Amino acid sequence: MPVVDTIIASPLLAGLQRVSESGGSRPATRVRLAEQFADLDQAPAESFVVLSRSASAEATDYRLDMALRWASIHQVAAVATFSVELWRPPPTAMDIAGRADIALVSVPAAIELTRLLSALGQEIGGGAERALSLAERGLDAVLRAEEDGADLDGLRACASRALGTAVEFHPEDGPRAAAEFCVPISVGGAPLGYFTAPDAHGDLAIAARLVLHAAASAAGRLLDLARRARELPIRSRSELLAELLMSDAALSEELLDRARQLGVPVAGWHVAVRVEADNLDEIERDEVHRFELLETAGQVALQAAARTGGTWHTSRIARAVVLVRMTSSYPGPQAGLRAARSAERALQAIRARLPGLHVHAGVGTPHEGPMGLRASAAEARLALAAARAAGRSDGVATHDAVGIKRMLMEWYASDSARTSVRDQLAPLEQLGPARGETAIRTLAAYLDQQGSIVRTAEALHLHRNAVTYRLRRITDLLGVDLDDPDQRLALQLACRARLLA
Repeated sequence: MPVVDTIIASPLLAGLQRVSESGGSRPATRVRLAEQFADLDQAPAESFVVLSRSASAEATDYRLDMALRWASIHQVAAVATFSVELWRPPPTAMDIAGRADIALVSVPAAIELTRLLSALGQEIGGGAERALSLAERGLDAVLRAEEDGADLDGLRACASRALGTAVEFHPEDGPRAAAEFCVPISVGGAPLGYFTAPDAHGDLAIAARLVLHAAASAAGRLLDLARRARELPIRSRSELLAELLMSDAALSEELLDRARQLGVPVAGWHVAVRVEADNLDEIERDEVHRFELLETAGQVALQAAARTGGTWHTSRIARAVVLVRMTSSYPGPQAGLRAARSAERALQAIRARLPGLHVHAGVGTPHEGPMGLRASAAEARLALAAARAAGRSDGVATHDAVGIKRMLMEWYASDSARTSVRDQLAPLEQLGPARGETAIRTLAAYLDQQGSIVRTAEALHLHRNAVTYRLRRITDLLGVDLDDPDQRLALQLACRARLLA
């Protein structure tokens, strides 16, 4: 049953205030109006007595003391009087109330008597009427709090005030609360925690359950909006990086301006990490779910890399996650090694969050500027491809910082070189992905073997006649003279760069 302090804490009774030190925890089971002091001699036990306005005006002398003695004999729970200002009972009345554990309550003079008695009746009466009243009040309060953009604690406090009982939040990974009911809070389908009202029982529990469901739903919506607001810049930067890495065209001023607005220092130095999963199709056959899986892996990897220090950004390129560490100045010769350690942390975090996913990473070397970003990302991909070809697909693979491969990748990262390669090999690419790849690999092997049909056949495990036939078709399609050293060198560079990329 409700106690005096809980009753007067109701929003329906705003302005009522206990002015005595006693009686706050006394249960009240009924409400009575006392037209005169003598009516207190007839008041039942555990009643909440409201003095009429005329009696309230006289609650300043010995007659109040006598009335409180009668109230003490009948075990009255509370006596309330109307007062323009906060009621200050005489010391003798305070002493009598203290010894009898009676609550003395001040009621603002502006409150209409009929409404006061009705509200007290709702709070004290209990049953379905009280439960519905509490639920309606609580739902209105939660709706207003959501419209005002309250946070999780604000919604909890709002529900607590509306219900007149403590509402608690417990995180999902914390100890389970010992309560009659718990209402879960979810953000983006993931459980965050739950609201509970441990002291709500009976009629109050019915109202609390309804209000906490509304509060939990509102909390989920508000937290989801906050999450999206936090992730929007990350997603925007991710899309920008994808454009920078995938576009074959020169960097436009519009793209560079977007980078500046999003705080992506593309003019600085970059080290790229490429993360791939070799069993993505096996563990998830649905394309939408694969996308969600890679999105989760990317966010987990970004958080893990960021914890190792420095400024990191992430993007999705096809079925790979690309992390980029960006600095305004040259990061030093150990930048690749540091990035490799960060990549290892990222892989560990992904494996812990998504244990079925077999992930590995490739790490590029530091490069400057927008084209350097592309070069480092290409090196990271090359490092992965080399490790896979060597049967070392687990863990982190780093790109060799010296040699012809790096020279080729840096050359191929330029727009003019990419255009030149694309134009030279376009007739072979037009054969289709499989046939075009075969033709380019055949031509590359022939040029690497310095024009020897015999050695080319051995390298490709083909008959010499097959090599001769392929080369005749290739030269016809390309319209080149392989005896010309300049054309031969240009084609060899084009094939090497194309196969590396």
